Amino acid sequence: METIKIKALLEHIIYQNEQTHYVVGSFSETETYHYFVAAGSLSDPIEDQEYELVGQYTNHPKYGLQFQIQYANKLLPRFKDSIIRFLSSSDFPTIGLKTAQAIYDTLGEDCLDIIKTSPEKLDDVPGLNQKKKQILMEGIHTFDQHSDFYYQCMEYGLDQNKILLLEQNYEDPQTILQEDCFRPYYEIYGFGYRSAIKLANGLQLQSADPRRFDAFIYETLRQLTMASGNTFIHFITLANQCSSYSTQALEESLNRLQNISDFDRVEDRIYVFGLYHEEKEISRLLKAHQFPVETILEEDLSRELEQIEFRFGITYDTQQIKAIKTFFRSSISLLNGGPGTGKTTTVKAILELIRTFYANANIQLCAPTGRASKRLSDLSYGDSKTIHSLLKWNKEDNTFAKNEEDLLDIDFLIVDEFSMVDTHLFCSLLKALPFKTRILLIGDEDQLESVGPGKVFQDLIESAVFPIVHLEKIFRQKNGSGIVTLARDIRKEELCHYQEGVTFLEKDTADILPTIQKITEDLDHDHFQVLSCMYKGAVGIDAINEVLQAQFNPYDSSKNEIKVATSIFRENDKVMLLKNLPEEDVYNGDIGYIIQVKSTKNEKCISVDFGNRIVDFKTDFLYYLKHAYCISVHKSQGSEYDTVLVIVDRTNIHMLNKRLIYTAISRAKKQLYIIGQKSVFERQIRLKERRIRQTTLQAQILDILKSKSS
Repeated sequence: METIKIKALLEHIIYQNEQTHYVVGSFSETETYHYFVAAGSLSDPIEDQEYELVGQYTNHPKYGLQFQIQYANKLLPRFKDSIIRFLSSSDFPTIGLKTAQAIYDTLGEDCLDIIKTSPEKLDDVPGLNQKKKQILMEGIHTFDQHSDFYYQCMEYGLDQNKILLLEQNYEDPQTILQEDCFRPYYEIYGFGYRSAIKLANGLQLQSADPRRFDAFIYETLRQLTMASGNTFIHFITLANQCSSYSTQALEESLNRLQNISDFDRVEDRIYVFGLYHEEKEISRLLKAHQFPVETILEEDLSRELEQIEFRFGITYDTQQIKAIKTFFRSSISLLNGGPGTGKTTTVKAILELIRTFYANANIQLCAPTGRASKRLSDLSYGDSKTIHSLLKWNKEDNTFAKNEEDLLDIDFLIVDEFSMVDTHLFCSLLKALPFKTRILLIGDEDQLESVGPGKVFQDLIESAVFPIVHLEKIFRQKNGSGIVTLARDIRKEELCHYQEGVTFLEKDTADILPTIQKITEDLDHDHFQVLSCMYKGAVGIDAINEVLQAQFNPYDSSKNEIKVATSIFRENDKVMLLKNLPEEDVYNGDIGYIIQVKSTKNEKCISVDFGNRIVDFKTDFLYYLKHAYCISVHKSQGSEYDTVLVIVDRTNIHMLNKRLIYTAISRAKKQLYIIGQKSVFERQIRLKERRIRQTTLQAQILDILKSKSS
């Protein structure tokens, strides 16, 4: 069908998604009074507002004939009631109903056009002072100006959120786009490559324009960086990825990209996301945090440690005591160890000793995820936050309120699960610390690396610059002692032992789901967790969640539910948060339970209890939530569960390696079930990563130290 324009009044909003700006509404054509239903993107829809709709009629398989809105242009109202309502709206502050009525009575039904073209006629309106005249003229001007730019961008294919980003970041976005439509891609967080291409196409930028090629190369580098976890990409890697282009074309493009603020090239290494400068900054700040510390007498430290051992019924071994003493002799120290090696009890002693010797010190615990932070707080009896919460992260522009211009007030900082911290997050954390802060970084070098680029913990260890203690002795000897034994076997690449607390169930693919159901039928779903490494497939996360939802929370007429695509969210469901929500103090990976579902004509809402707070989700349910009876190994990192079921199946073999399996089994505290094929398990735990992450942090640290020493 052909694209047409229709002037129509929005009579009634049938459905509205405030986040995506998708609207279904009942309209009437202003000339023919023909009633019809239209659907599409409409920013801040207002009933009784006239629009110019551009689009085409389509036949919806369920709802019949509809007008599909491609973009819509808000028109100045033409009827008395809507004109008065418009003039007394928030677009015209201090212009109330009485003043709006007086304007209409004085200037008539063409009053809005008169204000626009002959504003001096406002002098005829009684009681209208100069300030109100200015508000009226500016309001009409802003209405027209916004509409032109907004709907032009809509015509190019941008959604409301992207247009809003342009308007928020640029005083004159239209001029900026005319000069270089790719500029927002490089400068605005959340404005992606696809949106930039839509602008380029809409503005009819020639296909041979080098700016198109530069953006393509830059996006390729970004994708390669995120996929590999490297902090840089070798030129040869880029050349292989873009083999249809000549070396000269690539070199010319990279030279032009040197003007981009977060792009750097050093020899054949190419950095994006500002990672080159962040590695340098980490190195510089770590050096600044190396300072002589106040000495505590050996006998005083030993005496107080004996008191802690007596009070908590703990006996610290030689390595733990070494870790404690190392911390009190150093401004920065590292603590590395696998599950059950006593990292938490070591931290408990360190905290007690800080409180004894530095009674007025500000101590802060933190971790990369909400669950890891809560676990650290529970086990050590100290206040803990996520790093994002500590730094007051703004999700809208991916910045932190706490930085070098507004420092944290911390004397001692302890970071747990540090292997999960990427280059950008660690750099941001260091920037927000005063130089007086003493730092302890705790991790397990054999666990999965950070999702974002870098291998910070490994680089710090291998630099051999900072004092580090490795804990290896296994202390967890009660229930589940076989779990830490198996973890040690995998870490040391020795013969696997399946002892107390570990059960290996040899099952073919078809028998895995029934086996999961059988094991979990008598368990409390709050105390076990199924882990898999893939979402799709016969034994993937989605399939397992479906059968466990049916087992633990089946359909019940007394429970409300919402169906979104193929997922059903039902009251009492176990769900995981997929995005950070700092304003709600809940974070990616937090698990909760649906306590209420509302699904009416006018409102849809899922309320989730995350333990520390209840959060309402009113839109984009699949963007924020996923069932959590089974989760990915990556999402489980930083958490522990009484009982863990790990799926190791030949259908997932390409995802399985030593680091991932080690991380999965070390999530279990008391009971571990490994379900699948033992031949696959024992072969894949010998398989190290196919790619070792490439970074220059270690080299940067050593360079900084050399330059300082010389």
